Amino acid sequence: MKNGKLSNEQLMDLVISRLPQLSANTLVGASIGADCAWLKVGDCLMVTSSDPITAGGKNSGTLAIHVSCNDIAACGVRPSGILIVIIAPSDSSEKEISDIVDQASREAAKLGVDIVGGHTEISDAVNRFIVISTAFGIIGKDHPVPAGRARAGDKLVLTKTCGIEGSYILSHEHIEKLKGKMSGDLLEEARHYDSLISVVDEGEITGNLAKASGEVNAEGFKLCKADLMHDVTEGGVLGAAYEMAHFSDLGITVDERAIPMTDATREICSILNIDPYRLISSGSLLIATAEPDAVIEALNAKNIKATVIGEFTDKNEGYKSININGYVTKMEPPSADELYKI
Repeated sequence: MKNGKLSNEQLMDLVISRLPQLSANTLVGASIGADCAWLKVGDCLMVTSSDPITAGGKNSGTLAIHVSCNDIAACGVRPSGILIVIIAPSDSSEKEISDIVDQASREAAKLGVDIVGGHTEISDAVNRFIVISTAFGIIGKDHPVPAGRARAGDKLVLTKTCGIEGSYILSHEHIEKLKGKMSGDLLEEARHYDSLISVVDEGEITGNLAKASGEVNAEGFKLCKADLMHDVTEGGVLGAAYEMAHFSDLGITVDERAIPMTDATREICSILNIDPYRLISSGSLLIATAEPDAVIEALNAKNIKATVIGEFTDKNEGYKSININGYVTKMEPPSADELYKI
């Protein structure tokens, strides 16, 4: 089997179809395109999600905090707690372990998230660090939430730029392949993209935008202006957009010409011959909304760039992307991230 995420077909066949039936306390469970579970906790809801860092190298502690917290933020909820599991290879040093813990502690403190537990062990079952994080957030009835699925006609909004996390990882783990082939200033810029990897602020800002219509969901929570949000992880912007449409049982058209990209990301991807639109990009948030102007205005007011890059369509119109030459092509489902090609 290939490295990286399972295909949608494999995920459904090997994992999701084999899970037991959910109890009445679980409102949303495992599904393709659904990164978070929603559970009833008294009169409140708890949102929780897990993610592994397998290719983060020496920066795994930094990334582990953000990937799970970003999933919670994509539900319009600010994360409050997180658990961390560290599995270290047998040749690890104590300093490497403490560095990862220090990174995680630093990033959690920045977000105001408590590290409440986890597990650490040395194992000959791995040849590099594996760091797994599980984050959660709890909200009450007065908190707006996304509708849970995009609707035909919704615009697709992207925050920041594509390829953020991938550029950060590649600039650290493959610096020797990039040195001398790109601007030193741009390479140094990418090595500091860890400051961009959180989407907690944009998720919270968008989640707080309640609909003027006063719509509420089945659990009595009022809806926000975002019908669905999804952070951009393995598979990049196109992979995440595909997952949103699949989860919502819709079609989608994404215009690659509208997807923002930094010069640093463009040069890194050109040198390493990888697709920036399929490159892991924690730090970018995709938002499906019928009111893109209101969402973009609220994000811009907090100095967060946001751009309309596509539109959700009727299911029969399928998954499409418009490439940089203006040609409409079929959008393929998510597969192994471009990161694994290096």
